[in-house]
Amino acid sequence: MSDRFAMEPRTDLTGKVAVISGAAHDIGLALALHAADRGMMVALADENEYLLAAALEQVKAKDVEAIAVHSDLLDFAALCELARRSAAELGPPWLVCNNPGVSIEVTLWGVINGVQVFAPDMVERDGGHIVNIAAAEVLGIRGAAPDVAITHAIVGLSESLYRELDSMGSRVGVTLVCPELGKTNIASAPEYQNSVAPSMRYVPLNCLPPEEVADQIFAAVDARSFWFRPHMSSRMKCPGPAGPRRPGPHSAASSQIQRPPKQSGAHGAEEYWRFGVANHVTHLWKSQ
Repeated sequence: MSDRFAMEPRTDLTGKVAVISGAAHDIGLALALHAADRGMMVALADENEYLLAAALEQVKAKDVEAIAVHSDLLDFAALCELARRSAAELGPPWLVCNNPGVSIEVTLWGVINGVQVFAPDMVERDGGHIVNIAAAEVLGIRGAAPDVAITHAIVGLSESLYRELDSMGSRVGVTLVCPELGKTNIASAPEYQNSVAPSMRYVPLNCLPPEEVADQIFAAVDARSFWFRPHMSSRMKCPGPAGPRRPGPHSAASSQIQRPPKQSGAHGAEEYWRFGVANHVTHLWKSQ
């Protein structure tokens, strides 16, 4: 793990439940394995049943309880079934990682559906952490306008979610992860090759191995960081054109937000949440 988070306190995750989408490979699998290393019970979700079964065996080999749920992230009912099974077989989730797919639709709606399904119960329990993963490498890159739009949508949704929960005084944390380039198999996936502009198809998507990205994500969760961009360690260098880099966008992480007293009673966290960003915004998007 990078020295940047080496001194951060670690949250005791032993016995808590992690639900991770896109868990059959790459960053999702690395997150599942890291969760198991921290003593968590893990619910793995993916639409690739073959890879999902293999991933489940890897996680179970770490001597933790784990289940695999075949899930189409575009299907809201399938995410509800994932929530039902994970709660019934493992317990209520403390950590939910909304790990995007390789298509524009799955990337966006996988995060939206994940937030809608899991966040309200986490708010009601007043605990846990939500991790939304967007692809920072497409921010401002020529020739990938749809991907850029989707990434900004996830950033906006996540920041609204963070600010709303913070204004409620909720103890549910939110981390928005915008990975830099990383060593995953996404570039070779047919969905990726068919969905991006030709100029983007052979850009190496990563120099960070998924395991290091997962380590840094968990460190950000420990530190309760909102905006987080995994960075290369000093021993790693990513090939690419020389020149100055654009500064990252402003985020809620750099703002000091005053927390009002937590609401209670009929107009408390649960009722307030259900009229908040998770359901209100996404309902408007789906009705268009």
